[in-house]
Amino acid sequence: MSNEPHKTTLIRELANLLRAGIDLNREVCHYIDSTLAPSSAGEFVTMLTATDNCEAETVIELIFFPDQAMQEQLEPSVGAAGFSKEDEWEIAEKLCRAKISAPIRFPDHRGEARVGVSESAIGQLVARLNLTTRLAPAIAQAIDQAVSGPETACRIRVKLRNARIMQSGNQIDFICRLIQQIFPKNTDEFWKTLDLAIYLLEQIKADADIYGALMAHKKLLVQSLQAAEKNREALASNTVEALIMSGTPIISICVDSARETIGRIDRISLLIYGKTESFPFPETVRQTVDLADADKGDIGAIMRLLNS
Repeated sequence: MSNEPHKTTLIRELANLLRAGIDLNREVCHYIDSTLAPSSAGEFVTMLTATDNCEAETVIELIFFPDQAMQEQLEPSVGAAGFSKEDEWEIAEKLCRAKISAPIRFPDHRGEARVGVSESAIGQLVARLNLTTRLAPAIAQAIDQAVSGPETACRIRVKLRNARIMQSGNQIDFICRLIQQIFPKNTDEFWKTLDLAIYLLEQIKADADIYGALMAHKKLLVQSLQAAEKNREALASNTVEALIMSGTPIISICVDSARETIGRIDRISLLIYGKTESFPFPETVRQTVDLADADKGDIGAIMRLLNS
């Protein structure tokens, strides 16, 4: 079946969304103010169109970065098609030809500015929609069966479309069971659980043992909590400077968040695998890990570290 109708629909929807305008959130405004610091909408446009402003293109691409809300609006059209890389290029090209001008609305007194959407911004926007990523039929079916609301289903699909996972056989089975087992029970908790599952899947290889990755992450959190408790005890009688001078590592971890994540890992493991593991705190912490840094690593490396 030809993708032409789907491409035409998506181009029209994207053009309409851009012409309807962008409401800047506070994070984007903070970046704009830290780089350009415009006092008014008019000054903002002048800065963006200045040929010698090296920050302008970065700001424009940030403004037109497709957020979750935009992607959810587009998901029915995106999900219905099987777009190729060539389709993606054609969609971007036709949007560029439309010479779209978009209203940009500040959340404060500066009001509204109208900005031309550059070819670079359109190219980045279309690329970030992940049009060529297709959900495995089994995952799509699991969503259809477990989720009744179309808006909620679109939200799940967008999260999975944006995820950097391979959708291998064991990953597909894990995701399907996660949606089927967890979503109907507690939809508020489901989103945090899904985000955690996606994060873990992004860190491991396609054929990796997912249960092992869950337990490795749990063990890391338990050891980090233990190290944080030792820090707390040490700080009761020493200053931070003294601990640093003595070579004592200072752990950066949100205790409440870590405990919640451990509980979430246990819930996932029990529901999907029917088991979990208990990791008692070690008597001494042989090697401490800063969780903020560990989040940037891969679970495979963490597993090797914890098993050493």
